Amino acid sequence: MTPYRAIAFSGSLRDGSSNTALVRMAQRLAPPQLAVEIIDWLDQLPWMNPDLEPDPPAILQQWWTALRDADALIVGMPEYNWSPTPLAKNALDWATRPPDDRAIAGTAVAFLSAAGRGGGANAQANLTTILGYLGAHMVEEPPVRLSSVADRLRADGTTDDPEIEEAVRAKMEAVVEALRARDAAATDTAPEA
Repeated sequence: MTPYRAIAFSGSLRDGSSNTALVRMAQRLAPPQLAVEIIDWLDQLPWMNPDLEPDPPAILQQWWTALRDADALIVGMPEYNWSPTPLAKNALDWATRPPDDRAIAGTAVAFLSAAGRGGGANAQANLTTILGYLGAHMVEEPPVRLSSVADRLRADGTTDDPEIEEAVRAKMEAVVEALRARDAAATDTAPEA
């Protein structure tokens, strides 16, 4: 079976980010049916501006193509001041464009957060509502919202804490299940030849 394809990015630019570590861990622990490619160039996207849509710059076209070619999007989602980071929000705002052909439509989206006391719950809730409304398939369960884990995650995405690994592994398995359910629903509603 050809594996599903996921792209992944971290919403943090910080060296040694726990959220970047979670994305690397997700890539390593994904089941065989899910190939995860990490992209690290979204800081080059222009700030969201609909005036750019008629003649999008190459980097924006690259982002839209990456999304349309992927079955799933995995995001390491930090939380600053109860909100997603500007990097993550800008990338995801562009993902919902253009309005008549949203790049993220039909994509399974999963958030992994290592953030403060709340574990990124506020940033995840905000974007889950928005992206779900705009056509993404949000994979909310099981949640990965880790608090105060910086001392338990290494930058390369490894840890000695089996609970963190189990949480990330379960999330990646849930992404595959969401994609299977999406495909089954599409088959059920396809017109007969």
